[in-house]
Amino acid sequence: MSNEQQNVNLLIMRRIITFVFSALLCIPFFAQADDPVVMTVNGYDVKKSEFEYFLNKNKTETTVSKKIIRQYADLYINFKLKVQAAMDEGLDKTDSFLEEYKMYRDMQAEYYLVDTLFLEESARRTYERSLDDVGPDGLASISIISLTPQEDTRESFMEQVELMDEIYEMLEAGQSFPDLARKFSTDDLAAAGGVAGWVSRSQVPEDVADIVFSLDPGQYSHPFVSDGIVFLIKVDARRQIGSYEENRADIYQWMLQNEYYQEAKRRKANEYAARLGWDLRDDEAVAHLDSVLEEVEPDFGNVSREYHDGLLLFDISNREVWEKAANDQAGVENYYNSHIKQYKFKEPCFKGMVFFCVDEDVFHQVEGAVKGLDISQWIDTIVKFNKERIVVRVMRGTSETGIFRKGQNAYVDKIVFGEGEFEPMKSFPYTNVIGRTIKKPECLGDVSSEVLEDYQNYLEQQWVSQLRSKYSFTINKKVLNDIHCE
Repeated sequence: MSNEQQNVNLLIMRRIITFVFSALLCIPFFAQADDPVVMTVNGYDVKKSEFEYFLNKNKTETTVSKKIIRQYADLYINFKLKVQAAMDEGLDKTDSFLEEYKMYRDMQAEYYLVDTLFLEESARRTYERSLDDVGPDGLASISIISLTPQEDTRESFMEQVELMDEIYEMLEAGQSFPDLARKFSTDDLAAAGGVAGWVSRSQVPEDVADIVFSLDPGQYSHPFVSDGIVFLIKVDARRQIGSYEENRADIYQWMLQNEYYQEAKRRKANEYAARLGWDLRDDEAVAHLDSVLEEVEPDFGNVSREYHDGLLLFDISNREVWEKAANDQAGVENYYNSHIKQYKFKEPCFKGMVFFCVDEDVFHQVEGAVKGLDISQWIDTIVKFNKERIVVRVMRGTSETGIFRKGQNAYVDKIVFGEGEFEPMKSFPYTNVIGRTIKKPECLGDVSSEVLEDYQNYLEQQWVSQLRSKYSFTINKKVLNDIHCE
């Protein structure tokens, strides 16, 4: 198999594994009277609509050839075999899986359970009512200091008036409005510094509105009395209500907290009940629609299956490949020793670390301290220099042994390879490196990430081979040839 072919396979497989939770934006597939079986994997029939959904979802090219479709079919079999292995292991019955799957499934189901036309019409009506309520003055974001007389007497009232005059003088002298609100205000907004948020003219008494909408942002009123309470009001900002598109998300969020969404669900469910002959209405119909949503909405069935199978694929792959490889150091070493000739550098690399020191003397002290030590011991040695204060910092390479490839690090490029420039750290102006240039890997640690990835691929190939021997599968080539990718 060519490198190009391997890259195509790996790319498609990665896209199967890394499924994206944005299915509502994907190409929809609607119920088809003729939906033949394109393949059967261990007794599970993969319909044409399901295969096309995932093919379109995971394609990497605008135009997909018949050859790529055949390759994808082969990988889709592997995908389904792994999912079957996960179910045989009971991973689809664990509490963690069921909880996570239900969360994703229910989150996406919301879109299919509601009458979206009703919601949109309701949102537009809400916006139009808001336009009428707000009027030409727009909105004002205000903060309030209010003083309520403790007793219903003129003396108590005058005490609050005099106190508010003193507060106004403090405000004029430069004290902050929020601090004065917290200290003196007698209403529930005091703890928040008096912040009341956005209001329209229709939301406050007329006499208060006249004062509020006469002020510009940053201005505050003189003390005034409304309904027996003494006020000081500051206008923090002013704005017009804006277009529907600018407010749509906020309106939908507001509707979510009211009855609109539940009513939208009732309307959608009642439509299905009437069309499919369910003897159910309103909330009972909603519950039933939710329980059979995968059946009556084929495109949601694919979305739900994507979450279900994708979560199982991740869990079983982690167990059989990624976690197994990470914990099998002996296996990784044996794999490296058996394939040592294939690991090469395209060009010389630097093996070591980059040091950032407060001055050159510190660097030379560090250089002497690590001389003769294995690089794995450097960090423990360097830590001792920073006991009283931090005088040295380090930057390590991407591998276990500190490998820097050309173009990977500006400091190494300049100091070691004489290319590019870098800005020194202000607190650690002296920058230098300790290490050496090598032309090829000297040990497993120099190419640890590459070897680990290759060993994972090896384990996966072995695992897939076992699954293909264990389970049965067939492809309907006639149906496969009719597959198209949009």
